[in-house]
Amino acid sequence: MKTDAGGERSVFLNVPFDRKYEPVFVALVSGLVALGRKPRCVLEIPDGGRGRLDRILSLIAGCRTSIHDLSRVTGSGKRRLPRFNMPFELGIATALSALKGPHDFFLFEAETYRLQTTLSDMNGRDPQIHGGRQEGALRCLLDCFATTRRPPAHSELVRVARRLSRAAGELKRSQRARNIFQPNLYRQLVEAATELAQEEGWIP
Repeated sequence: MKTDAGGERSVFLNVPFDRKYEPVFVALVSGLVALGRKPRCVLEIPDGGRGRLDRILSLIAGCRTSIHDLSRVTGSGKRRLPRFNMPFELGIATALSALKGPHDFFLFEAETYRLQTTLSDMNGRDPQIHGGRQEGALRCLLDCFATTRRPPAHSELVRVARRLSRAAGELKRSQRARNIFQPNLYRQLVEAATELAQEEGWIP
């Protein structure tokens, strides 16, 4: 599975899907689009049926880069269970990077030094620490991704991410959705992020 030309600017987002993380997710989508990237994630893949794992593999392999947020290492939800999807998909990206390529990946975390304990096999790779905040997530993106044009300033990215957050709230209210982590809302979120970035003159 090779990364096609259209995937050179695609970035796979392997992140938690919960209400607390939603502002960070919106910032990642907003910031990636502003930096000329195309955010991709499993929300594009139907939930049920055989072949889901194959589609996830193809999606990650079709992206030149991936972001893996490992900040949900403690139990979550009503049953307080840990989440295994994030480290599992990180394993896929690590294998692609090592065996097939070209694929680069970045590790994100909310807390400094925690990854040294939760995933010691990744010692030697410094995670990007976002602190669970939009401002932090956007700072991480600026550290990770270059752009051929003048990159937007951090303050500009924060301003536009807040506008996208308001748009996300309107989308949820219009469809009576509890969160943005639904295929249709995700597609509309990316479209709104694209319109805002074009309005700012960051992308054509």
